[in-house]
Amino acid sequence: MVHDKRKAIVYVHDGQQTYATDDLPCGTENPKTELLEDAVFTWFMQNRASGLPISGLLLCEKALYFNKKLGGDSSFVASSGWMRNFKSRHGIRQIEIHGEKLSANTTAAESFSHNVQKYIKENKFDMDFIYNADETGLNWKALASKSLVSQREAAAPGYKLSKDRVIVMVCANATGTHKIPLLLIGKSKNPRCFKNVKIPLTYKSQKNAWMNADLFIEWFQHTFVPEVKQFQQNIGKEGIVLLLLDNAPSHPSTEILNAINDKFEVKFFPPNVTSLIQPMDQSVIETLKRLYRKELMRRLLLDNQNDEESFLSFYKKMNLKDCCYMLVGARKCVQNCTLERSWNKLLKQVEDTQNVEPNVEIAEIQECISQVHVFSDCDEENIISEWLLMDTNDPGYQILSDDEIVRNLFEKDETEEEENETDDLTEGENGPSHSEAFDALDLAFKWFERQEESNTTQLLQLRRLRDLAALKRKSTMKQTKISSFFKIK
Repeated sequence: MVHDKRKAIVYVHDGQQTYATDDLPCGTENPKTELLEDAVFTWFMQNRASGLPISGLLLCEKALYFNKKLGGDSSFVASSGWMRNFKSRHGIRQIEIHGEKLSANTTAAESFSHNVQKYIKENKFDMDFIYNADETGLNWKALASKSLVSQREAAAPGYKLSKDRVIVMVCANATGTHKIPLLLIGKSKNPRCFKNVKIPLTYKSQKNAWMNADLFIEWFQHTFVPEVKQFQQNIGKEGIVLLLLDNAPSHPSTEILNAINDKFEVKFFPPNVTSLIQPMDQSVIETLKRLYRKELMRRLLLDNQNDEESFLSFYKKMNLKDCCYMLVGARKCVQNCTLERSWNKLLKQVEDTQNVEPNVEIAEIQECISQVHVFSDCDEENIISEWLLMDTNDPGYQILSDDEIVRNLFEKDETEEEENETDDLTEGENGPSHSEAFDALDLAFKWFERQEESNTTQLLQLRRLRDLAALKRKSTMKQTKISSFFKIK
């Protein structure tokens, strides 16, 4: 893990941000032991993001530890001169930090809430243009551990739950009127199931399926900024945009992000307050995950027979493309009022007359599970306490142990391909032809127009799809040559 020494960094103490300059300070030299500096800097940023107190003495001790682990120069002593140069190279202006609470800091949360409300009022931010983004891990294919499917999967040689884990970035504004398209981060650079298809969200890859600074900057530049500009154009309003973020080590500094566009401003929450006041952590992500798992159960129920073998066969065929569609479907079911109420603890702008109840989906999920034979051994605790909450504490960024920090420094940054992915795409296959699509849509239209559930809007949408297939079918037909109409003797 090699850091760009020219990037600015930020760490937060009691709500105050300490910035580095975008360029190296004048007169400083490159570190003699770059691997050692990368290891110490990675460790430092992880601990600052967690709100842990770090003293200069502790940092020197860690430098000595990493130097030994990396087989560095035996004469290295982590002197005060090294400390001074390390701070200069990385733009760190403070090291001595004392008295922070490591648990959720109620006082800091209240202070930040008051300060951000004052800041919004003084700078006359439009509430439509205040956003929060947060990432979370999702075990997108996992089922309750006591289901027959999970038991058989776990017993299979080489089974790894981690291959079914992705990162999801959720972002919305303070009025609940604008949801930024979801960002999904997986391990594979080019998933086979994405071949020749458009997916309904933004997909990026990272070798371990984690968020990092480069991916965040790319998302900010190419998704967040354009989407917000389009939203402003659609509603006919302009104004400065404020994006609030937690201080995860995967997030670049405010100086880097604020330099991208002068109409967009980024601020960080203090450490240890995100569980208390960060909007996306106030039931939004939890509700999204439960709606996703409800959609997963619905799909498993509708698309296969109620026996173990057909269920397992269908489950194995599910791929990342299916995950994308289920996630987007779940996101659409997150109500605007849920998004709006999630900002109450931070901005206190709306009277919270109705509590957000993420448990409303549990009864429906349990009902679905009770109808499936392969879930017969699952009890309420297994479903609620384990399955629905299995990835609740996944922060979306990687927390490395000391050994992992050292090991990652020597690993090549190679993107892994998805393991054992099964889908219905084979080499060179482009999916159904235009003619086959037309016939299928025409049949679906004739079926749907006879159903009680049909309505004019859906029928017209289905007809437009059928007409699109007809146009594409016609465009690929070969024109008949005039000579074919005459018999040539």
